[in-house]
Amino acid sequence: MTEPTQEQLTEQAEADVARFKEVLPTSREIGTTGELAALAAALPADTPLFVEEHVRAAQALHPDPVEVVVAHIAGAMVRIDPDRPDSPSRMLPGLGLATVRVDRSQDAGTAFDEGDMEPLDLLARAELRLVTDGNVEGGITDVADVVAILAKLLEEGAGFIDHDHDAYATLQVEMSRLRHAAERLRKVAPIAQQASE
Repeated sequence: MTEPTQEQLTEQAEADVARFKEVLPTSREIGTTGELAALAAALPADTPLFVEEHVRAAQALHPDPVEVVVAHIAGAMVRIDPDRPDSPSRMLPGLGLATVRVDRSQDAGTAFDEGDMEPLDLLARAELRLVTDGNVEGGITDVADVVAILAKLLEEGAGFIDHDHDAYATLQVEMSRLRHAAERLRKVAPIAQQASE
């Protein structure tokens, strides 16, 4: 069997995306499992599915937030022959599902399309900013916040330990190290951003 050329793969990908967009022309809010089932039934059976692990939200915090599931297009590279590591890949449009926190009056689909939605979970947001977006300052600041939270958790846990025990003293030292690490990360974040540009 002759493997398709890159040009043929590109044409196929464009056709797949066009077919996908007929079913899902824009990001769409999913309210029930029935709506999700109807949407999935309209898509090709080989459509990859991506489910976000974390709630995503606009940067501004809203006084009356509501969480909705939004369906959106997510691209995926799939090997033509999954049993062969050297097999060429082709792009398939995938169905992405993300839980989005928005204001009740906001159009969740439109907001998600704007690309200003980030995970609320600090560690997930740090990973997105550092690995995907190249937002070095924001990512390092998120990591600093996570480290500070770890220090606070250790402080809470240490309250249950006898203050005369060696374990208590060890925890005090580690809490201090974590707090200093968080401070140093916050100071270096803007410098690291400048060095990355």
